Amino acid sequence: MALIFTGHDLSEGTGAVLAALNRHHVKGSFFLTGDYLRNLTFKPYVRRMLRDGHYVSGHSDKHLLVSDWGSRDVLLVTRDSFVTDVKANLNALQRAGIDSQNLSYYIPSYEWYTSETVNWAKVLGLSSVNYTPGIRTAADYTYPEMGTRYLSSEVILDNLWSYEARFGLNGFMLLIHMGTDDRRKDKLYHHLDDIIRILKGKGYQLVDVPELLK
Repeated sequence: MALIFTGHDLSEGTGAVLAALNRHHVKGSFFLTGDYLRNLTFKPYVRRMLRDGHYVSGHSDKHLLVSDWGSRDVLLVTRDSFVTDVKANLNALQRAGIDSQNLSYYIPSYEWYTSETVNWAKVLGLSSVNYTPGIRTAADYTYPEMGTRYLSSEVILDNLWSYEARFGLNGFMLLIHMGTDDRRKDKLYHHLDDIIRILKGKGYQLVDVPELLK
């Protein structure tokens, strides 16, 4: 299985994430927007991701929402605007020292996509990947003011280990956000040490996305 992380405008947990991966000798997969890559405050994190040998790829340039939340059929971008955005993201990756010509995978912004955008990305040489559904770690962006949509880390972790006990996580891509809203005080990334330790204890091999999908 693979641990995947997305980054756009928030990154307060990235130091903790990188430290946990380093302690357990695990390679993560980081998917970053162009805005993230251009942010001077975040550049040391990007350099450390590369120095530590993690997989770093794209997540859109401006974090575009490609279609309506209520109906994927309602596209909010044209093909030209989508392609321009992805190319700008690839250019930002290149400027950060990443050989974007050899990248094969990216995660669409908001982890939201349509069959059209998947095909458009494929023309650019990128396969669209996403977290594996069934577990709720991707809900770590929620905060109490969201009411019933908010999931605490305790609830997320209970769901994760309950799912693992019933079905296993072999081949899963598990998403954790590196930065979340200030209103969420209960950050899931602070539990990454325990998550890795438990997964390793259960015999899972933690690899990056290219290794998982080869």
